[in-house]
Amino acid sequence: VRRLGSVCTGAFLLAEAGLLDGRTVTTHWSRAAELARSYPRIRVEEDRIWVRDGNVYTSAGVSAGMDLALALIEEDLGAELALQLARAMVMYLRRPGDQSQYSAPLRLQAAQT
Repeated sequence: VRRLGSVCTGAFLLAEAGLLDGRTVTTHWSRAAELARSYPRIRVEEDRIWVRDGNVYTSAGVSAGMDLALALIEEDLGAELALQLARAMVMYLRRPGDQSQYSAPLRLQAAQT
């Protein structure tokens, strides 16, 4: 298998199949603690939007899956095409995998409501 990946809680399916044993992964922040508890053989990084561990890729929520897809496109076909696609999808920016799942601007907006 060239690559294996999941978006959001799809990490639970890969973990149940034993495909994440010994790997570092992520999932949606609201389920990260549960994933870590349920599958002690994996290391869950609950604050990252996507993680690559060898040929295994996992992402946080659905929008983080779009960031992961762009990273895979960049890896295979180059940054120029990835940026063109980000523009076509009307994405604000292409986020790196180590960006926090917790958006500071969103937290500020929520505090004002």
